[in-house]
Amino acid sequence: MFQRGFLAGAMVGLISVGVGCVAEVDGGEGEDEPAESALALRALNDLTLNGTYLNGTQLNGVRFNGVRFNGVRFNGVSLNATTLLGTRESDGAPVQGLDFIGAEIEAILDDRSTVAVRITNVVEHTGITYYTVKYQLGAGIWANVCGEGLAAIPVKGTWDPVTGDFSDDGSTFTFACQGAAIAKCAEWGYRDWAARAECDGTRCESRDLAYLHKACVRMVRADYCGDGAPHTQPGTAIDVWDALGIQTETVGSGMSLEAEWTVDGAACIRHTRWRGLGGSNPDRDYVMAHCPERWAGTDASCGGTTSTFFRAAGFTTPLAERRLLRNASFTTNVSPL
Repeated sequence: MFQRGFLAGAMVGLISVGVGCVAEVDGGEGEDEPAESALALRALNDLTLNGTYLNGTQLNGVRFNGVRFNGVRFNGVSLNATTLLGTRESDGAPVQGLDFIGAEIEAILDDRSTVAVRITNVVEHTGITYYTVKYQLGAGIWANVCGEGLAAIPVKGTWDPVTGDFSDDGSTFTFACQGAAIAKCAEWGYRDWAARAECDGTRCESRDLAYLHKACVRMVRADYCGDGAPHTQPGTAIDVWDALGIQTETVGSGMSLEAEWTVDGAACIRHTRWRGLGGSNPDRDYVMAHCPERWAGTDASCGGTTSTFFRAAGFTTPLAERRLLRNASFTTNVSPL
């Protein structure tokens, strides 16, 4: 399903997307009035997801032990890839997939308060299970937490909404909204629950794609310093490829290498995705102020054959340290801001 080597928009509302060169398109009964925690989500229906969004919702985790259906608790809820599994507390019967339609789940907001969300649909497509997740606006009125027409992909762990750092204590997962970075990277093939073999001619090693997924989340948002600060804008076209060949470089895109990426942000930066008017470059200024060692300068390994991006130099490099992704972008993007 993942096609390579052509310009395609990761369009909001689509489940399948073409990748290679991609555009960040950015991207039960209740009370008579919505609870304050639900009010925090209301504004999201008026937002267009874009390249700066980590997830596209203010949900910052969903508790495995906070799942109920018609008042009956589901015990032992867990994730198998992107499929929710569990058992019914009342009779021990196993539940999974479509059994979760109608389930209400305790979700955690960015401010650590909680809100009940409801799964209203479940669809499996190209190895990913998509969930329509809604929250209560008022009596009998439920709104999609990701925005109308969008589904969410459950992925293990949580991301800090400020720093973008990932953590996983085994007790929570994230409903990642289509169009934003976490889900987008999974749809591009960087599936944090999967592995892929890499061979150097004499031996093969299993590579955990969770590392490529984390690097991708940083890359999508142009989080150069790995501190959570994004440096991209809606509709920015980029070309993406990786050390394992899941995505390959688009020949003739007209773009030039922007950066090489690790789980901690850009390992080296050749140019920023955007520049300012009159020759200014606030994104470069930010890098030089916060992580100057990442600006490539005359570093020949950045984009070169001696980079750990390549098997010859990186096969024995731990994935937590290796340059796993590269991206290219145009150098003519000028921000009006």
